[in-house]
Amino acid sequence: MSAENSGRSIRRPRVQSGEHAQQRTVGRGTDQDLPLKVAVRRLLWQMGCSTRLDVRLRGYTVGDRGPGHQEYTDLDVLGIGFTPAGQIHTTFADCRSSSGRVLERMFWVRGVADFVEADDAYLVRANAVPSAARTLSSRLGVGILTPDDLASMVRVFPTELDLESGPLACMFDLHGVGVHLDSHSGLSRKLASLVDYLDFDYWVYEPYRNLTQVVAHLSDAAGTLNPDDRVHRTLFYDCAWHYALAIVRALAFVRSTRMADVPAAVRIYAAGGELALREKNQMAKLLARNGFDIDSGVVHPPYIDSLITLITRFLVHPSELADVLRYAEYLGVAEITRVPETVGQAFGASVRPVAAKLFADICSFLVTSAGLRPEFKSAARDRSVVDLTGGVPSDSVPPDDAQQESGDQLTIPDS
Repeated sequence: MSAENSGRSIRRPRVQSGEHAQQRTVGRGTDQDLPLKVAVRRLLWQMGCSTRLDVRLRGYTVGDRGPGHQEYTDLDVLGIGFTPAGQIHTTFADCRSSSGRVLERMFWVRGVADFVEADDAYLVRANAVPSAARTLSSRLGVGILTPDDLASMVRVFPTELDLESGPLACMFDLHGVGVHLDSHSGLSRKLASLVDYLDFDYWVYEPYRNLTQVVAHLSDAAGTLNPDDRVHRTLFYDCAWHYALAIVRALAFVRSTRMADVPAAVRIYAAGGELALREKNQMAKLLARNGFDIDSGVVHPPYIDSLITLITRFLVHPSELADVLRYAEYLGVAEITRVPETVGQAFGASVRPVAAKLFADICSFLVTSAGLRPEFKSAARDRSVVDLTGGVPSDSVPPDDAQQESGDQLTIPDS
């Protein structure tokens, strides 16, 4: 399956080594609003969410000069949380260190929040805001967070996780965050389509398409992606995060339509709906009648059965969804910033073995379905579940990156 070309590659500065923690980060990491974004990320993590910074939105357009792409805007911070029943709850935060045009910006935030269907929206400012902004807040449904408001919110949501000095601190270190934001810089042109898809197209595609498009773009890049390359491993974990979110969207469809027939619901969703599935089946029959050799891939991707199994595993564990995303998010940042601790070591007593296993299942699915080198699966397993099951780390990554076996002997329940 070939992924469509998502546009011209964006040239960005090459990522700096995580060993040089005092050096100035280049590219997106130099954003003057980054401290506010990281502060909001911390708040959302304390709320139990996973996050994505600098989510950029663009659309495909056809103008006088022919087809092309038009960048719309960006989301400074996107938070992904869940209800107890596993329903997704999204939060959008606009972060600005400047002090002007607050009222105008509030209307903009409201419009963007509606566009991305965010459940909560916040205007985050480094300075005091006009009193009229707080008056508008309840009317527009846009929360106001100044430094004092943000500090008060942080106190309301305590967490047992060590976000200050432990391995998870890399998620909230300005340099580390900047390095991760710039980790796709300077990559091979052969990976441009995959990077552009993750950075842009993923967020504006119809959600059902991402179940196949993540796999398709990874498959196109399979010959280039190298599990011995730290940046490539980071990119793989970022893909796993995006795929976990795509699965979450699919779960919502399954729950609301055909809970008693999960395989049928997944097939319908992956095809784009009942009408689209019927049209594909009719086209396959028409081609077959006219002598064409038709395989099942015309209607469904070849990995549809594995996808149904994967989604079923997630369906019966709704309370694990947020942690699957958080583990993928942590490993993406930890890998590029050379933080060696596994998920079990980083999250300590708060680790959820089933969520770690589900994350490893996503990585295994992506490797198999996209035809990636199996060492990617081994590397993900080493960092997510090996020390929770008493296993032995593989030799799939360079010696300096190998994880030390933990004494933990936790048993992961059958998913």
